[in-house]
Amino acid sequence: MGPLLAIFPHPDDETFTAGGLMAAAAEQGIPVTVISATRGEAGESSVPGLDPDQLGALREEELREAMRELGVSDVRFLGYRDSGMEGSEEANHSNAFVRAPVASVAAEIVPLIRAIRPEVILTYGADGVYGHPDHRHIHEVAIAAVEAAGDPTYRDASGADPWQTPALYFGTAPREDLLAMLDHPDSPLASISAAARAQLGTPRSEITHEIDISPWAEQKRAAFLAHRSQTAEGGPLSGMPEERRRNRLAHEYVVRAHLPWNTGDGEPDIIERLARGGSGQ
Repeated sequence: MGPLLAIFPHPDDETFTAGGLMAAAAEQGIPVTVISATRGEAGESSVPGLDPDQLGALREEELREAMRELGVSDVRFLGYRDSGMEGSEEANHSNAFVRAPVASVAAEIVPLIRAIRPEVILTYGADGVYGHPDHRHIHEVAIAAVEAAGDPTYRDASGADPWQTPALYFGTAPREDLLAMLDHPDSPLASISAAARAQLGTPRSEITHEIDISPWAEQKRAAFLAHRSQTAEGGPLSGMPEERRRNRLAHEYVVRAHLPWNTGDGEPDIIERLARGGSGQ
């Protein structure tokens, strides 16, 4: 079974979206690499008196600790800066992720894809689950990188051979579940715009794979709690309704993307095997 590559914009995105999948893969000896575009510098923090300039370094260490809980050791950062929520002044920073051209960021990822040669790549869909600008941007970047990495005419600085990734998945959540969260007074989604609310997640009927990750729920819980600046009391995720938290410790959701070279042949990948109710082996 080939490697799994997770490409997300901020620390904690990977854990909340696919912590169970990554723990399952690591348990089975499948190499897992996590790429984070930023260090989450624009996020809120539960740490009293923390110098805002130190938040990125703290969240980097939290991500590495979370991945240790999941059995993942290969963590890489692209070095861009968190762009903040829609309308945030953080998006005007010269190194804000949303300001980086898609083709330029994709060109950084292509050599990594060609070197890792993943069987599965996991990232966000076009909706970014709840419309965060960096979430939507990583979607465009990842698609461009996957397509370029598989293109024999695309040359990158490493000179590596092309790699046509067999499976690309978009991590998501059922729109129906997210809409139900809006009624909760402490929901982290309470501040999102009306336009973003209309595009929350993916309708359940369009989700291609629902994975029971309950065998790895405790690992995912530990990884989630490792992101202390976000999940401890006072952090932006601390108000998550308990029902929502329990569901994300038992189930993860993805949409499989169409790739031009994908014929549907070949052995099922780990996500397909898990979604069918097996152990993924």
